[in-house]
Amino acid sequence: MKKSLLCMLAIAVCLSALGFSACNVKTYEGEYITDADITAGKTVINDKGFVQAGGVGRVVILRGVNLGGWLLQESWMCPVSGEDNEWANLDTIAAFEQRGFTDSQIAALFQSYQDNWITEADFDIISRMGCNTVRIPFWYRNFMTDEYGTWITEDFDLNPGFQRLDWAIEQAAERDMYVILDMHGVPGGQSFNHSTGGIGTNKIYTDSACQDAMEKLWVAIASRYKDSTAVAAYDIMNEPHNNSSEFADRPEYKDIWSEESHNQYNGIYDRMIKAIRKADDNHMITVEGIWRVENLPLPAEKGWSNMMYQLHLYDDTKQFKTLVRDLHKYAAKYDVAPYIGEFSNIDGFGICENYGIGWTSWTYKGAKAGQGNWFMYWKDLPVADVIHDSYEEISLKWGECLKTSGFNENRILTDAVKKAAA
Repeated sequence: MKKSLLCMLAIAVCLSALGFSACNVKTYEGEYITDADITAGKTVINDKGFVQAGGVGRVVILRGVNLGGWLLQESWMCPVSGEDNEWANLDTIAAFEQRGFTDSQIAALFQSYQDNWITEADFDIISRMGCNTVRIPFWYRNFMTDEYGTWITEDFDLNPGFQRLDWAIEQAAERDMYVILDMHGVPGGQSFNHSTGGIGTNKIYTDSACQDAMEKLWVAIASRYKDSTAVAAYDIMNEPHNNSSEFADRPEYKDIWSEESHNQYNGIYDRMIKAIRKADDNHMITVEGIWRVENLPLPAEKGWSNMMYQLHLYDDTKQFKTLVRDLHKYAAKYDVAPYIGEFSNIDGFGICENYGIGWTSWTYKGAKAGQGNWFMYWKDLPVADVIHDSYEEISLKWGECLKTSGFNENRILTDAVKKAAA
């Protein structure tokens, strides 16, 4: 046994005898990492049962997967027609409306899709892999009929967005798992990328009505789930200003690396955090530095508390390790919890584990083949041609064939998850 490891274990024993929290000494792929008793830069379970950033409590590492494609369709991975980054969920809705489908028919199609894409069996599968967390990407149209805040119904018990989140939180809680609620698509759009549900719109940064709608939705979510210990964090806004260069000639285009871009999305973060904190002071809030943690402000300067700073890392292994190490150091210095919210690098699991950093891979399942290690479960399914297929044909393609029981398991990926979560 290495002398350094013996020393770390001796420190762990001494600290334990003195009553400090567990040191979380761990070996993974031959590397040895320890952080003694300091909980700054960690997630802990406090005495009320909530996950929080730092402070007093039992250290926990959030380990899991995204439920991508469930509440917000992305054409590259979901059984829907349209080219990647040329077709978004809003285009599907618009196509249905132009064909004369009624609101109730459109709602029924998406209900069938969502009922089958993720079921109780999927929560069982994820739990059996050893995961304790699911990140749930959603968008405003799950709750609202437009980007200006009109509720589908003001009875939240009957609102389909809240019904889905209620159900997912309940399923997670029954399995001692956590959820991270990720607003993947905000009113007006936060980037030109199709993952927001639309393409080519950054209205959230300049349209006050869209900002009001986003705040309205976050306050409603925080008010509804403020007492739920199964909710680990609120993820304010997915990948802001992840803009495609093909829109570079438009005045609203912002370079992701520019100070102006950072100021815009950090301004939205600040408004939403302050609004959420008035409704809910129990939960962590996570913000994304796209694509580096240095793009986020120092939390103390903003008056932000109980924060989890998040990166999405679609990098090679060498760069992945460098960025995780940097996030680990940053988190401990500024007392924020570190978290890798999305990645597809198979080596990423072990790297995150080495540094005690929470992770959720992208993503649980996909309905189109040839995507490498993006999906734990996959199947090359017939797509719904939303322009030409009949209503009945779309219903079939968005029916029981979407259940994971008929999908192929990516054993390379699921084995890596099981190993990391063990």
